[in-house]
This record gives sequence, C-alpha cells and structure tokens, in this order.
Amino acid sequence: MIRIIGILIGSALSVALLIVVLGVPEFGSAEPEPVEWQETAIEAAIATEPPADVEVAAEPEPAPEPEAVVETVVEPVAEPVTEVAPDTGDALVDAIFSPVEERPVEIIQENWYAFWSPFRSEIAANGFVEQLQRTTGLDYRVVKQKPGVYEVAFAYEDDTDIRAKLDSIAAATGLEMPDG
Repeated sequence: MIRIIGILIGSALSVALLIVVLGVPEFGSAEPEPVEWQETAIEAAIATEPPADVEVAAEPEPAPEPEAVVETVVEPVAEPVTEVAPDTGDALVDAIFSPVEERPVEIIQENWYAFWSPFRSEIAANGFVEQLQRTTGLDYRVVKQKPGVYEVAFAYEDDTDIRAKLDSIAAATGLEMPDG
C-alpha cells in the first residue's frame, strides 16, 4: 500500500515539475484559426475583377492534326542455318541419364549401453553427459526410459568394445564403473 502511495506522489510531483518548467499546455482544436490578414486577402481577391489588359483564358485551341507518316519497313536478311553436331549435347544427356553403379550400403545398427544409475532429471543427465564428453571424448546419449528416469548410455559394437569404453571412462574420470 505504501508503495502505491509513493508511486502516486512521485508521479504527481513530476507532472507538477513539468508544468512549472514548461508551462501549462494549451489544448486547442485540430483546425488552425485563420489569421486576420488572410481573411481580408481572400475577400479582396474575390471582390476584385481582373484588369482589362488581362485576357481570361478560354477553351484551349485544338492541337493540329499530325501529318501522315510514311513508314519504311526493313526486312531482315535470312542467314543460312548451320546444323549442330549431333554429339555436342549427347554426352551431357548420357551423363545425366546413365545408370550409376550402386554400392552396397552397410547398415550400422548401434547398440547403446547404459552404464550409470538413472537420473531423475533430464537436465542433470545432460550435464553429466557434457562433462563426460569433455573428459573422455566419447559420444554419449541421454535415453528417457519413462518420466523421471533418464539413463546415460554410449554406443558399442560388441562386449570387448563395452569393456574398453568402461575402462577409458574409469581412467579419465576416476569413477568406479560397473562390470560390463
């Protein structure tokens, strides 16, 4: 309540200071009032007649009709058409539409091994992953099992890869890793 009273008093003091410094603002209509000399000049212009030596413009004279224009037509000279060699564009077309040898693509199925106890917060799990990535240089992923259960895992190919990665994590961080 005291804050509101302070705000109101401060606002009133600043408005009062502006009025003292700048003066009371004058609020007027949107249309400017005509000045006295303007009114008399307009009335004088309407009341006076044009002088006798000034001719009043009448309808404009019609423009003279244009004279007939003689057109000269220049016909282009036909040049002989040269045939394009048949192999000029064929190489490009063949390159575009020729079948490309297909190489077999190995399908890599990554397995992810969760090596740490689950976290309750995704933010905590992501922070743990960032620190591990800086320390070990390995790729980790946060896997959401269900709401409130986030596991940290790394990709592996076989059991020996799991053991090697767990050993490298333990050596880099000093953490005790569970047996893989």
